[in-house]
Amino acid sequence: MRQMLETTIDLEKQSMALYARFAKIFAGNPKLRDFWFGMARDEARHVGALDLVETVLDMDGKLDAQSPVSLDDATIGRLRGLLGKYRRDDALPRTIERALAIAVEVEETELEDMVADLLKAVQSPDEYERCMRLLVHDLGELSYMIEQHSQDSALQERCDALVNRHAESLRANSAAR
Repeated sequence: MRQMLETTIDLEKQSMALYARFAKIFAGNPKLRDFWFGMARDEARHVGALDLVETVLDMDGKLDAQSPVSLDDATIGRLRGLLGKYRRDDALPRTIERALAIAVEVEETELEDMVADLLKAVQSPDEYERCMRLLVHDLGELSYMIEQHSQDSALQERCDALVNRHAESLRANSAAR
C-alpha cells in the first residue's frame, strides 16, 4: 500500500503542477486562469484524500499490507514520462487549444482510475462517490472549455467519452449500494 499510495500521490502532484503552470501561462485571461487553477485545485484534493488514506492506514498498521490495487511498472513509467514531457518548457502550450488537448491526454490516463480504485478500496463508499462526483464535474468543465475554445470535434468527443465513462461508473456504484 505504501508504495502504491506514494506513487499515486507523486503523479497527482505532477498533474497539479502542470495545471498550475497552465494557470500561469493563461494568467492574462481571468476565465482561463481560474479554470486551470480549478483543475490544479482538484488534483490537490486528490492528493489530500490520498494523504488522509495513507495516514489512516499507517495509524491502523495497515500501510505495509498488500495493496488492493496493482499497477505495473510500465504504466507508471508511461504516466511519469507523459507528465514529465509536459513539464518541460519546450513542451508547454502556447495556445489554449493545445493546453486543452494536453489536459484531455492527461485525464485519459489510468491516473484518475488509480485514485478512484484506491479510494474505493480503502475508504468509505460515500468518500469514493464524492470523489467520483467531483471528477465528473471537473471533466464536464473541461468539456465545456473545449466547446468554447476549440474547434477540434475529436477532442470534444474524447472528453465527452471520459465524462460518460466516469458518470456510468458512478451510476453503477450507486446502484450496487
